[in-house]
Amino acid sequence: MARVKRIQEEAPGDWQTIFCSLSIILVAFFVMLCSMATMEEGKMIEIRKSFSAAVNIFPGGILFEKGEGILVPSPDNSGQMQQKIASPIYNLLKGRGLEDRISLKSTNKYVSLILLDSLLFNEGSAKLTSKSKALLKKLAKVLGGFSEPVRIEGHTSDRPVETARYRSNWELSAMRAVNIMKFLIKQGNIDKERVSAAGFAQYKPFVPNKSDEERRRNNRVEIIIPLVKSGGENQDALIGEAPPSFKAWDLK
Repeated sequence: MARVKRIQEEAPGDWQTIFCSLSIILVAFFVMLCSMATMEEGKMIEIRKSFSAAVNIFPGGILFEKGEGILVPSPDNSGQMQQKIASPIYNLLKGRGLEDRISLKSTNKYVSLILLDSLLFNEGSAKLTSKSKALLKKLAKVLGGFSEPVRIEGHTSDRPVETARYRSNWELSAMRAVNIMKFLIKQGNIDKERVSAAGFAQYKPFVPNKSDEERRRNNRVEIIIPLVKSGGENQDALIGEAPPSFKAWDLK
């Protein structure tokens, strides 16, 4: 009888097995809680981002996560910029009977005002006509109210220039752009750092130079206002497939 009692006392206790099992279960439980907490935090961040984009708040600056960064403007914000810039120009030009010589187009990336050279210059000349100055003076006041950059581009058809002063379409298109740039700066009190000018001659046609009408449309000056800092997309892309945000403003 004494021998049986001694063997029972030397056997390991059941409490150790129970304690180890309980410890393993607790560790697994806390690991699961931590993983769920991390996942919920990620979900909350995504919800906050979606909400801010939906109601157009926090368009940039400090993010909800730790650290700082710049948020990409939502399409709604870009649409508002498009409306903000294009609408005053549209209101200035609408109903003037110039829709056959002026066109206003816009996307979420830029606003483009296209003026045919027949409205601004005499044939083969880069000097602004008195009639064009009256219109450009009003346009300068509108552009002066913006803070966005303004780019003026001169374009010609493939027909060679035939004047003693301008020996190539390069010179003619560049000088036309420069003269308009100077006039807008002076009349609109526009900061010179915002404005640039370039001449492209016949090398960026809006339509193919296959007829007199197409050549007439290619002889033009374009005033472009980028709405985003990158400004990488050129308005000539509208010749192909127009982006979803493309809008042609009816000036009739």
